[in-house]
Amino acid sequence: MAFDIVHNIDKAVRQLLEAPNDLAELMPDQGAVKSMSEATDQHRDIYAKYIANFDVAYQIADDWWEGCVAAYTEDGYGPDEANELAYDKRLAGPASAPEVVWFFRNYWLAFDEVNRALPPKDRVPPQVAMLGWLVEEGRTDYVRLLTCMPYWPIGLDENGNWC
Repeated sequence: MAFDIVHNIDKAVRQLLEAPNDLAELMPDQGAVKSMSEATDQHRDIYAKYIANFDVAYQIADDWWEGCVAAYTEDGYGPDEANELAYDKRLAGPASAPEVVWFFRNYWLAFDEVNRALPPKDRVPPQVAMLGWLVEEGRTDYVRLLTCMPYWPIGLDENGNWC
């Protein structure tokens, strides 16, 4: 991707993989960390769709971010300052694009739906499937985009379900 990032990728990976664990008491039986080869066919099928559609989200994020930064350069700021100002306004940088937020939420909920239909021993936490497997496969550009998010764009409803 062409965009500049302002975060430490390794630290962001750790934070995003661990963040949902803060809700472990509210979300029992989310599953265990598993490599893709240990996951169910249902998980691997959704992951394949996730990867196939990630290219679109990736391009949307890059184009959208380029426009955000360009708005500042058109106002006379240099490239580095324009990038910094754009991040000041949009904490998640290129991952702030509404379509990208929707993309991540949509797949999180898809993984959660599969998990709810499986016994706990077969479940894979969504953050593992969505980020851990990207790292496992060496999809550096995708990891770079996803880790722009300081948190997962997901919450819990009054019944303890992801929403």
